[in-house]
Amino acid sequence: MGFFDNLKETAKNLGATIKEGADKAADKAKDIAETTKQKAAISEAERKIKDVYTEMGKNLLEQFPDKAKELFPEQIGKIDEFKAAIEKAKAIIASLADKAEEITDAVEDKVEDVKEDVADAIEDAKDAAADKVEDVKDAVEEIIN
Repeated sequence: MGFFDNLKETAKNLGATIKEGADKAADKAKDIAETTKQKAAISEAERKIKDVYTEMGKNLLEQFPDKAKELFPEQIGKIDEFKAAIEKAKAIIASLADKAEEITDAVEDKVEDVKEDVADAIEDAKDAAADKVEDVKDAVEEIIN
């Protein structure tokens, strides 16, 4: 029975080894999940810090514009450039909106002109048809008489 006892012992050891490996894999998975969670927390905290910096800078500019220009002339110059670009873009948008309105008005006017021309042409066609009917009546009366 030595062979079967050895086989039984080997199977028992294999089971323990597999359990140990599974436990280590589970621990590793927990560590990875925790690492991911902590990295997300770091990213969120860094984003919030940037938001606070942005708010601080905005407040500095609004409350102490002269001091901000003195301390950060290059950055203030960039902000002024961006503001000018924004104003230029807004002006272009307004100009395009005005142009679109002019085009719409012109199209509406043209549609009205065409409607009037069509109505006039219909009236002329009716008058011409009525004249032809009268001519045919006259011609029929002449033939009859």
